[in-house]
Amino acid sequence: MRVAFDFAKLTRIRACVPTRPLSTTPSRHTFGFFNSLVNPPSRNNDMNKRAAPAGSSAASPPKKRKTDNVQKFYAVQAGFRPGVYMTYAECSAQTAGFKGAVFKSFTSRSDAEAFAAGKKVAASSDEPERFYAVAVGNPTGIYTDWNEAALAIKGVKGPKYKRFGSRGEAVAYIRQFGSREAIEALGETWTTSLAAVPASSKPVAASLKKTMAKTTTPKAEPGVVRPAEDVLQIYTDGSSLANGKAGSRAGVGVYFGDGDPRNVSERLRGDPQTNQRAELMAMLRALEIAPLEKTVQIISDSQYSINCVTQWAIGWKQKGWKTATGENVKNQDIIRAVLDKMDERTKADANTYFHWVKGHASDRGNVAADRLAVRGAKMS
Repeated sequence: MRVAFDFAKLTRIRACVPTRPLSTTPSRHTFGFFNSLVNPPSRNNDMNKRAAPAGSSAASPPKKRKTDNVQKFYAVQAGFRPGVYMTYAECSAQTAGFKGAVFKSFTSRSDAEAFAAGKKVAASSDEPERFYAVAVGNPTGIYTDWNEAALAIKGVKGPKYKRFGSRGEAVAYIRQFGSREAIEALGETWTTSLAAVPASSKPVAASLKKTMAKTTTPKAEPGVVRPAEDVLQIYTDGSSLANGKAGSRAGVGVYFGDGDPRNVSERLRGDPQTNQRAELMAMLRALEIAPLEKTVQIISDSQYSINCVTQWAIGWKQKGWKTATGENVKNQDIIRAVLDKMDERTKADANTYFHWVKGHASDRGNVAADRLAVRGAKMS
């Protein structure tokens, strides 16, 4: 049996639906059915009613904010090219994959410029500051904007995140639930590490602090984007066949580009023939070859090597190159040589950046550097 509906009548019927709650009766179901025909529910509207979660194990869509129609200014304090950007996509391009990236969105351009310049900016009085800790996500980190945090957990299997009222609580959450890589990727870069150094110890690290200040934070006026051609990108990698075992053979790979005569593929000199030493040596060789007055970006898949020369070296130098347990720092001969090269470049008014990439993935430059390193390990 077919029933023909007169939508004009349905509209009139819908207008008569009471706005006060009704008891569950057949007539109410009928009105509800007619109402759904005339005005089908919007999935997007339903999603926008959800509040930003305080903690969850599954990703949910970003909360629609009252400021959606307000122009935002994205300030990058520590990234590939610090400055103020008009879109999150531009901001993300400067921070995604940058070790210890520091960035934040503002509704005031002056506040954004101040933050990008490293100045402290007070939180808006009508909007308390929030910190979203993403312990399991892509990428992990601490965000001050829910929409940005939501992008970090979107599509991630088993994401883990939570909202806090202070950065300290967010850091503690990632330390508790994040992987070692997530913990090391926190915003606790050399700037935070130095802030925690006792006053009596600061003179010891003064020269290293100066070097780090120029080698980890690009020189740029707020709002000014430095052209990409200013930076020489170099991929480095190390390889060790039978790593950690007797008879291991390590190789060094440095990739400037296809067919570039500066590319390096060689055996690691000296002992031990470990992967970590090869990774560090590749960085050193890259800095030795690159013109001293040229700003360079070392791209490596070794988080260990990057941390050695951008974070841990400060504490090691204060302790006379000893670990917290009093042991000699491993590979310090190469680490200190890398720091010397970084310092030389700083004095030449150029910078040294470091960028981590996932190893053995789809990054063409990283794959090329890996091949050079493996070939070097096979040399006599």
